[in-house]
Amino acid sequence: MDWAGVKGGESVAIFGAGPVGIMAAKSAWLRGAGRVLIVDTLAYRLSKAAASANCETILWEGDGKNVIEQIRSVTYGRGTDVCIDAVGFEPDRSFIDRAKSALNLEKGSVKVLEACMSAVRRGGIVSVLGVYPTTYDNFPIGQFFDKGITLKGGQAPAHKYIDELLEYVVQGKVVLEDVITHRLPLSKIADGYSMFKKKEDNCVKVVLDPWAAG
Repeated sequence: MDWAGVKGGESVAIFGAGPVGIMAAKSAWLRGAGRVLIVDTLAYRLSKAAASANCETILWEGDGKNVIEQIRSVTYGRGTDVCIDAVGFEPDRSFIDRAKSALNLEKGSVKVLEACMSAVRRGGIVSVLGVYPTTYDNFPIGQFFDKGITLKGGQAPAHKYIDELLEYVVQGKVVLEDVITHRLPLSKIADGYSMFKKKEDNCVKVVLDPWAAG
């Protein structure tokens, strides 16, 4: 939440109800956010987010325009103070989206980042936690400029924050167990990756346990 500049009272919309998005929601509350919404395309992930991070949820449908409309409707038309992209370049995509990416020689899509820039208020902050490995045509530079958006992102500087974060866990200010849906032995690592990628068995977070039985 340092990138997002959350100090207290802000409205925060998080795109992606995976483990990163859910932990971002918990972090927003920890930093004093006034309202936290989380967006995803799968109802079971939203249910997990609501239960473990106590946030409002929005189901992404179709092209996602419903998400922008709902966010604006609950923020008096202005958009949230902060939007967080916890999805990156691999969102669920239609055939047309995939065809466009192939035509432009692009990997994945920036549609979630574009949605964040539409949902954030003028002068707001968009924080990018999801991975984007390449360049993209039609990046909404005009919208970025017109709205005066602050855009921050990059690889997580884990070493900078790890001691502080562990202390939150020790003090009980942050709970981790409620994000975990599956525990597997190391021998099942391929199964864990496959389950998460295919979103099978309501999988949100897999933990590999070296001591678990095979």
